[in-house]
Amino acid sequence: MGRLLKREDILAYAIASTALSTGGGGVGASLESAGKMYDEAVEKGAKPELVNLSEVPDDAIVTSTVGTGGGVQTEMKMRWGSGGGRLTRDSPYPPDPDAIKDRIMENDATFCPLNTWSEIPGSGFRSLAQKKLMEILGINKIFSSLFFEVSPGNTRGLCTMPLEGMKAIDATCAGYRAAPEISQTGLNLANVKCTPAVVATSWGDILVFDKVLNFQRAEDLVEGVALYSGGSAGGPFALTGKEAKKGAIPGPISFTIDIGKAILKASESGDDVVEAFLDASKGRAYKLFEGKITRFWKDDAFTFIWGESHFKGTGEYAGHRFRAWYKNEYHISWFDGKPYVTSPDGINVVDPKTGWGLGNFWPGEWEPGRPVAIIGVKNDERWEKPMGLKLFGPQHFFFDIKHVPIDKLMKK
Repeated sequence: MGRLLKREDILAYAIASTALSTGGGGVGASLESAGKMYDEAVEKGAKPELVNLSEVPDDAIVTSTVGTGGGVQTEMKMRWGSGGGRLTRDSPYPPDPDAIKDRIMENDATFCPLNTWSEIPGSGFRSLAQKKLMEILGINKIFSSLFFEVSPGNTRGLCTMPLEGMKAIDATCAGYRAAPEISQTGLNLANVKCTPAVVATSWGDILVFDKVLNFQRAEDLVEGVALYSGGSAGGPFALTGKEAKKGAIPGPISFTIDIGKAILKASESGDDVVEAFLDASKGRAYKLFEGKITRFWKDDAFTFIWGESHFKGTGEYAGHRFRAWYKNEYHISWFDGKPYVTSPDGINVVDPKTGWGLGNFWPGEWEPGRPVAIIGVKNDERWEKPMGLKLFGPQHFFFDIKHVPIDKLMKK
């Protein structure tokens, strides 16, 4: 059976999720904030539990997500702002409804007047999408909300799912990393249907996707909604436990907790945090580079953030250069100008003293001269198959580069 999650498990997940989310997955909460999430949930009666994917009943109803979030062009920021989105480690999420209301009233006074029937969303607007989906399907209970990726955003869900009558599943759709597009899910590889889906925005809109061509079209459509919503939109679709076991990737949540415990222990004892990370990965992680940040840039467009990070080597990597390109998350890297590790494997930039993963959504972390370690993580093997590479390989991001699995690359 599953296991109850303790406070130390949540803290471990919180820090390791930043170190494994390949620069994306949102801005991670501080350990203090993560601990507070756990304490508040327990005070309300929650008993956070993590169950194995194999334990999910075949006939259980599970939800997954169609959603996206990132940056938008200047014109969209002027019209809809950031949607009240999270700006720091400890900013409230979901967005503060008061911030949303203020923006709506600003727009009402300028270009977007309200109607008499307009409803300003409150703090529970995201739950309306799930409620609508349950109405469509005629169900009254959901076993769990399947995690899409290894993301700092899952920290809250691990704590609060029991308050909604759900259990957390030790699985993700994208594998041992974060991913920018909803098409990059094992459910896609397993031909699980992603409709009907209900998409919600910060502004209180509820949209039902009754039929789509495929996962990629669902991604494109949600991107369009998010573009005119401040940069993010999303919601659930339902599948059975049997389908979840067929398409989801088991193990990444407990893997993340194990990495986090190793990081925290090494940091407290003064041991080598990077070596502790690698040891705890049981052969899945590899040290790719060690050096200092020389340059970081970020563009906001089409509901994503795009950019590159540049590094110069120190220690055993002195005299070498490393570069990595991201679309929300890192996907392509170059060592001394030659293609190196690429998606679907993970590329993670971490602080070598604390194990904290540097997030692309927070440019303040990328000070030139800051020491970093770069760690690659092998993703699930199913991504190495032809369809997996179409969805998650370099060509998907329009790079004419051949993907070489990280474990094979490290043996050269």
